[in-house]
Amino acid sequence: MPQWGNLGQTAQMPVPDFGPPPQRSSMWPWALGGVAVVVALALVIGGVLFFVNKSAESTASGPQPVSTPSLDGVVPPLTEPTPAPSMPELPQPSGERITDPVTGLSYAYPGDAWIVPKAAEINNPGDPNRPLWTSACLVMSQRNYDGQESDWMGSISTGRLPQIFPYNGPGSFEGLAGALLSVYEPVFYPLPHARKIVRNEAMKVGDREAWVVELEMDFSKVSEVNALKWKAEKAAFVLVDQGQGQSPALLHISIPDNLDQSAYKRVLDSLEAR
Repeated sequence: MPQWGNLGQTAQMPVPDFGPPPQRSSMWPWALGGVAVVVALALVIGGVLFFVNKSAESTASGPQPVSTPSLDGVVPPLTEPTPAPSMPELPQPSGERITDPVTGLSYAYPGDAWIVPKAAEINNPGDPNRPLWTSACLVMSQRNYDGQESDWMGSISTGRLPQIFPYNGPGSFEGLAGALLSVYEPVFYPLPHARKIVRNEAMKVGDREAWVVELEMDFSKVSEVNALKWKAEKAAFVLVDQGQGQSPALLHISIPDNLDQSAYKRVLDSLEAR
C-alpha cells in the first residue's frame, strides 16, 4: 500500500470522493502495508498509502473489482479540514507488543524489519475525513516503485474511526464496515487491482464486540506492466467497540506478497483490547 506522510518525496493524498476510482494512465506515489507512502499523507495505512496519477480502473475478471464494493453501507459526507493540532509520538514496541494508548488496542510487533514512523509522517490531524493513527509500524516493500520517489510499504495501524462515520453500537458494524470499505479502499489501493472479500463477520477482541473484513487483492496486471515487486496483497479492517458514546477503534493491516505475510495472521490473531 502507498506510504502516508512525509517518509518520502511523494504527493499529497487526494481527499476521497466516495465514488469508483477514476481512469488512470500513470501512477502517483502512495504506499503503506501494501499501501503506498505519500509525503504529507494522512489517511490510513494501513495500509497500509500511494496512488495512481489520474484514476485507476479495476482489473477485475474473477475477483470482485474495487469499483463495485460488495458490502452495504451508507457513505458519510466529507467535512471541511481544520488547522492541525500538535500530536504525541506513536508508541514504540514494548515486550514484543505495540499498545495504542488512545484506543487500548495492542498487537504483536511483527519484527525488527518494521519501524515505528513519526506521527506527523502518517497523519493529517486537520482533516476529519481521515483516521488519526495513534499507533503504527511500517516495512518497505518497494522503494521508488513508480520512478517518482514513492515507496510501497507493508503497514499496521490503529486509531479511532473518524466521526464522519455514524456509529450506533455493535449492531451497526456490518453496514459501517461496508461504508468503510467503500470510502477507503479506492484511496488506500488506487492502483488497478481485482479484489475479493474472504471474511466479513462479527468477532470478539477480548470481551469487546468487533467486526472484521479481510481482503485479498490482485495487482498482477499492473505489476507486470510496471515491473513492480509485488503482485498481491492481504489486508484487513477490524472495528472494535469502545463503549457507549465512543467511536469504535480501527485496526488496518496490509501486507504485500513480497514481504513475510506470516506477520499478517500473527498480528491479527494477537489483537487485544483493554
